[in-house]
Amino acid sequence: MTCVGVAIGGAYTYLMTDFKREMISPATWQAFSPQDDRFDVKFPLDPTESHEEISIANKRIEFHQFSAQHEDAFYAVSYLDFPGHWKLLGSQKLLTKSFQLLMENEPNVEEILQQELSHHYGAPALVYKIKQDGKEISGKFIISGNTLYRVAVTYPLAAAEKAEPHSFINSFEVKA
Repeated sequence: MTCVGVAIGGAYTYLMTDFKREMISPATWQAFSPQDDRFDVKFPLDPTESHEEISIANKRIEFHQFSAQHEDAFYAVSYLDFPGHWKLLGSQKLLTKSFQLLMENEPNVEEILQQELSHHYGAPALVYKIKQDGKEISGKFIISGNTLYRVAVTYPLAAAEKAEPHSFINSFEVKA
């Protein structure tokens, strides 16, 4: 009788865990677009907004971020509008410089696992993955017009599949 109880309890736990996982799958994530309607993305839950003025190359630039913490993963979309003359550097240079600045300002980066130029729905992009403090950060820098976007997910190494970083990043679309 004890074995039957353990088996039923195990099956129930498995089913409820599977049910809970289904409830938070990317198919059930919430579509989000900021008030200025710049982009669409799907977050696992409603994000919070923050913004600050930062200094880059002796210029004061408004930096915006939308983020949500879900279980062990942190999901974020950030952007800044760069001065038009920066575009003269070219997309590749802007993307690689942005990644270099990220690496200079991120504490305790253990390893760069991926860094490659790419595209995101036709826009120039740089895909990256880094290891930091026992976690991974999967992300993408994307340039659209004079805006630099960063879409990223931070998660424990063992939780990459559960965090669904590719689903989050691929749900991001710049609006024209």
